[in-house]
Amino acid sequence: MLWRFLSSLKLTIPLLLGLALVSIVGTLKPAESARYELFYQSLWFRLLLGLLAVNLAGCTVRTLRRQWGWIDGLFDALVPERLVLSTQAQTLPAGAALPELAGRLARHGYRVEARQESLLAHRGRCGRWGSTVVHLSLLLIMLGALFGGAGFVGTKQLYVGHSTENYFDWDSMQDLPLGFEFRLDHFEPLYYPIHVRVVVNDASNGQLISTLTAREGETVTLPVPGYTARIEKFIPIEKRLILSLYWENTFLGDYDALPVGNKEASAAVFGMTIHPDAFQDPLLKQLHSEVSILQNGQVVKQGVIEVNHPMIYEGVAVYQTAFDQDQFGNWYAGFQMSRDPGEPLVWAGSVMLVLGFVLAFVVRPRVLGVAADGDRLLLVPLRGFVGEGGTRAFDELVKRLC
Repeated sequence: MLWRFLSSLKLTIPLLLGLALVSIVGTLKPAESARYELFYQSLWFRLLLGLLAVNLAGCTVRTLRRQWGWIDGLFDALVPERLVLSTQAQTLPAGAALPELAGRLARHGYRVEARQESLLAHRGRCGRWGSTVVHLSLLLIMLGALFGGAGFVGTKQLYVGHSTENYFDWDSMQDLPLGFEFRLDHFEPLYYPIHVRVVVNDASNGQLISTLTAREGETVTLPVPGYTARIEKFIPIEKRLILSLYWENTFLGDYDALPVGNKEASAAVFGMTIHPDAFQDPLLKQLHSEVSILQNGQVVKQGVIEVNHPMIYEGVAVYQTAFDQDQFGNWYAGFQMSRDPGEPLVWAGSVMLVLGFVLAFVVRPRVLGVAADGDRLLLVPLRGFVGEGGTRAFDELVKRLC
């Protein structure tokens, strides 16, 4: 009796309504300011989800039993005394034989099973498994969420060239071991191409020779015949411009252009100095970190971490989260470290959920029953021939069979 209640819709509907109502409360009035997860991670809310999982598991077991005994139940219904009472039952012409009819149904795409003096023809049977697959996928997602509780989420900030073997856990408010050494080798923010105004001064007296405007990736002509400069990169925080110098398409070398009055002056070249004078407001495109993973002091993995492109090592995903410079111009970057052992189950459950909906709403199962009643054969639709469209499809099939 208890099992029937736990696996019944009488429990499912109140549970879903209850979860919906308390979720509204948890969204509108979180336990703490902007800490919604505290409400949804509370013990009593998880107990409600656990009860829903038990209910869903019970429903799934019941549907599995129905699926496995589906064919036997339909054959039990193939009794001529019952079939003649159906308003859709059709009497096939005299002389029709079960083996011949089975062959015709098979040619129309039906899978035919025979028992004694009756036939069962079905197609699209996998569509009957749609709801069961949806149930199993939801259970798999719930199981993945349960396993996810055994993981962790933490953060760490690192200067370029520094490494760490720990992460800071905000729940326990302490550093915990990461399981490996993580090192930040290089960091730089990447911007969309920036328009820069460049001034060219006389190296001997500092007088302005010319003003040029271009953006990253473009080439400008210098006020010296035959010489050009390609703007490779502009670093807005340092106001530093990196150029590639050419003489008649021959690469001469790179040139660091610094603002006028900077403590490090731009080098004189071809009797002139080049300086960035003004630039368009930069738009941040990406954060680029080059990192290394070390075990026992040896580098075991190297790669690049960018926003939405984490590095994964031994189940730990490292995400780029923040960046800045200190007062001395040294870069540091922030990272989030997380391990979620239930993630593969959640992904598998999500794929199964889509598959279940496709089976339930796209694949239409249809079943026909045939039973011998003396010298005649009775054909009746058992599943899938509903509505005007189903009636029309059944009538067309009968014409083809006859």
